[in-house]
Amino acid sequence: MNYVLGYFLLIAYLFGFIIGFSTILFSIIYYIIERVVWLKYYIVFLFAFGFLLLIRAIKLLSFLTVPSFMTSNIFSILYFFSLSVAISLMLYFIPAFLYRFLNIKWTSKQNIIYLLLSISYFILSILGILIEFDIYVISWIIFYISIIFIFVIGFINYKNIEDKTMKRIVKILGLITIIIYPILIYQLIIYKMEAADIGSMDVSLVLFYIWWNLVMLGYLFWYFINIVNNKFHSSNISVSSESIPINDNNNKKENNSEEKENVNLTRREKEILSYLLDGKTNKEVSLILDISLNTVNNHVANIYEKSGVKNRVELVNKFSRK
Repeated sequence: MNYVLGYFLLIAYLFGFIIGFSTILFSIIYYIIERVVWLKYYIVFLFAFGFLLLIRAIKLLSFLTVPSFMTSNIFSILYFFSLSVAISLMLYFIPAFLYRFLNIKWTSKQNIIYLLLSISYFILSILGILIEFDIYVISWIIFYISIIFIFVIGFINYKNIEDKTMKRIVKILGLITIIIYPILIYQLIIYKMEAADIGSMDVSLVLFYIWWNLVMLGYLFWYFINIVNNKFHSSNISVSSESIPINDNNNKKENNSEEKENVNLTRREKEILSYLLDGKTNKEVSLILDISLNTVNNHVANIYEKSGVKNRVELVNKFSRK
């Protein structure tokens, strides 16, 4: 690889890290506000993916500044070890995020399977570093087959997403993955161990990372703009309704407030619970609060789990007791 392409690639990495860090930051804020379960795993996935690219960027930087350091055994061992850690984390946290996002039941059996898969990849990768190339290839085969399997699961359960905005975003992310993923596999087959070297694989990875994060960043911006608009709208409603007397519905909510506190619900979960007790559907709650249906579904699942109930009937019976 020539130095001109190397510097262009370094600039692309820098831009990717800015976009990626922004997405992680806004995702953390989103999680603090909404407490969406799947978002925890998605944030770790973003960290792992970013760490993977950081390793590649450091290798590129050493190629451009101190080429002799790149060929040292210490650098190679640290590089492959860090790479193995990043990909092992991704092997666990991608399905952990996807299953929860698509409302697919994440059982203890699946948890153990993906943990073992992640650990197996890491062990084979380390053995590949210490012994021969063949074992290292096996670890990469495990990774790519696992990602294909996860992608198929996502495609099959795509219908579970009811929110139109989120469905559109998943379509875009899926299209990006379909385009770039086969290119990455092809590059691995062609370059084999040379895939560890700086080159076209870096171009594919950084483009994938940038486009993926740009889409998610766009969604998060849209979400926060809606939050601001909703706050402004709510404040106007509060001012105009100061003279309205408190109705019986509010008294019922006050009677249930102490029990809600005992269940240890978040502010948002208490708010959603109040609407559920009023007979509102999940779709109606999403429209009232101006949040996605998928977010409401996740909150409702959390409320069920914390309250120790299995369905809405049990939930209403639990909190409607006088």
